[in-house]
Amino acid sequence: MPIVVAILGVVIVVMGVLLFTLSPKAETPAVVETQEMNRTEAMEVEEEATIEVAPVTEAEDETTIEVAPAIEAEATIDEPTVVVAAATFTGSGSYLTPARSKHELDVTLTVEKGIVTAADIVYDNGAGFSNGHQERFDNAYKVQVIGKPLGDISLSRVGGASLTTEGFNQAVAAIKAQQT
Repeated sequence: MPIVVAILGVVIVVMGVLLFTLSPKAETPAVVETQEMNRTEAMEVEEEATIEVAPVTEAEDETTIEVAPAIEAEATIDEPTVVVAAATFTGSGSYLTPARSKHELDVTLTVEKGIVTAADIVYDNGAGFSNGHQERFDNAYKVQVIGKPLGDISLSRVGGASLTTEGFNQAVAAIKAQQT
């Protein structure tokens, strides 16, 4: 019986030591980081950022990190700022088919900072598609226009429609002329 009590005593002591050494570590102090940035260009900005990190505590399967940022910034602008808004332009184009029928396109492009952001076409004064070439062109042209600089747009045989593409390019040329 004394051997069992001795073994139990040793086990209790060993478990106490293990629990003490494996217990969560003491909290680490908060980290405070300060950055200062000075720039002088057309705009002068002085910015000071402070980031405070709360103590990190560890449990068996869990780590907790708390971040509390505090940023203060002040900007001084010496020159006026010009904001360029999106503008919508419309141009017309037309083409003649081998059967001598004339078709018209009214192209509307929305341009922001020189980039086309939206495009729409009205075929034959709102009558809709008069042939399959127009419909195939309409399903394919936006991929080659939206997101591109207006000055770079000049399409060639989109969706298998060379004549519709020609009328579209005429309308885009009229829009480009409105830009200057």
